[in-house]
Amino acid sequence: MQARSRPFRVIQWATGSVGRHALAAIAAHPELELVGVRVYSAEKAGRDAGEPCGLGKLGVVATASTEDVLALDADCVLYAAQGELDPMRALDDICRLLEAGKNVVSTAVTGLIYPKSMGRRVADRIESACQKGGVSFHGTGIEPGWAAEVLPLTMSGLFRRIDSILVQELMDYSTYPSSEMLMGMMGFGRPPDAPVPMADPRAAGATFRAPILLVADGLGATLDDFTYTREVFVADRTFSIAAGEIREGTVSAQRFGYSGISAGRRAITVEHITRVGADQAPDWPRGRGWRVRIDGEPSMLLEATIAVNGEDENDQGCLGTAMHAVHAIPHVCAAAPGIRTFLDLPMITGRGALRARGPVG
Repeated sequence: MQARSRPFRVIQWATGSVGRHALAAIAAHPELELVGVRVYSAEKAGRDAGEPCGLGKLGVVATASTEDVLALDADCVLYAAQGELDPMRALDDICRLLEAGKNVVSTAVTGLIYPKSMGRRVADRIESACQKGGVSFHGTGIEPGWAAEVLPLTMSGLFRRIDSILVQELMDYSTYPSSEMLMGMMGFGRPPDAPVPMADPRAAGATFRAPILLVADGLGATLDDFTYTREVFVADRTFSIAAGEIREGTVSAQRFGYSGISAGRRAITVEHITRVGADQAPDWPRGRGWRVRIDGEPSMLLEATIAVNGEDENDQGCLGTAMHAVHAIPHVCAAAPGIRTFLDLPMITGRGALRARGPVG
């Protein structure tokens, strides 16, 4: 990418588990300039954006007004709102930003990693907003948004024949603080038959269809159908996690997967094996990160373990999600107007991440 005479002017939208990491990275990035911050709480609004996030003064006052954000002169908005619980509201926000002439990189709604997975109306609406504003849109993340798409597509160039792809995420969410996500959407701490989104094949499909379709299109493959599976494990005692209480007899671990079917076989599967305690579901696969298994010629298993130095794996996952979005900003700003997925953009690398830190040890 060619050097610019000035940094890209960036607005950070939301400062939660992912957004606060993105905020810190944007403020310190030599090729980016933080010019605005959108927050949702009255406690954060009207204050220097860095203070509530423990970053000290950044020189930018946070606002709770979308109109204020729309009025700012900015090249890009990193949209990190909690969008999975209300994806259409997130879509409204994103399209308003695009129509106002601001590129958008989003971590908010998994389906928007590949907008066609959410249907033609959604994809056409985003594309129309991009063309009206003369800007681009990119959805990203870590899983989905990296492990389920970038890794298998990168590996695929080594294969003569691929029979099946299995991507697994293995995580312990006991330190993850979002009760809305864990209890409300995923169903932890709820009865096994609770009607939560993760128990609904259609709702789950909206999340996992995107990476599967993106990989299939990237490989020039055709999928005939999709299937969803979900198993749960219930707690044998009551205990507490960061997001709340897990009562005896409620869900404490779950294993769910979505598969794209081709020629009668599960050709591409994305599976999450999640628990809220290391001792829950002891017979299920364990790990801390992601595994990509490709069967074919050759066969290959790639494992990516996060928090290898004892850090909190959930916080590290949020950091990785944020950085994948931050590093995408220059590429999205430089791209032609329109929806730009991993199939359109160049490799997103950690430009500037390798730098001197002084003596080690």
